[in-house]
Amino acid sequence: MQGYKRVNENEEVEKIALSVEDDEIEVWDDKGNVIGKISTKQIVKKALEKRTLKFRIKDALGITLSGEDEKTLPSLKDLYFDSHLLIYGKGAHEVRTTGYVCPVCGLEIDEYGYCGCGSGSA
Repeated sequence: MQGYKRVNENEEVEKIALSVEDDEIEVWDDKGNVIGKISTKQIVKKALEKRTLKFRIKDALGITLSGEDEKTLPSLKDLYFDSHLLIYGKGAHEVRTTGYVCPVCGLEIDEYGYCGCGSGSA
């Protein structure tokens, strides 16, 4: 039988992201009662929706996952260490460039219209 990590419903995800190792976590209330189980993928999906890890575990309890979500969502640790992935939903290496060069800093402008100095636009 798989062991579960226990967390309080009011814990902030950012504070526990590195300590969570199990795929499923038992969620407890302040009185010590089990109020449910949550998967790390549910937490990740909520984090990508909010674009931050600064929310409480109980905020992600109602998140439903599809089979595709289970396969494609990154790990919680990946989100913790890669802010680009958290904010934009993909890693920095996945961003496409437009071929246009910023006249100010000389760097390529990406698909979002950003360059190195922030003044370029596509």
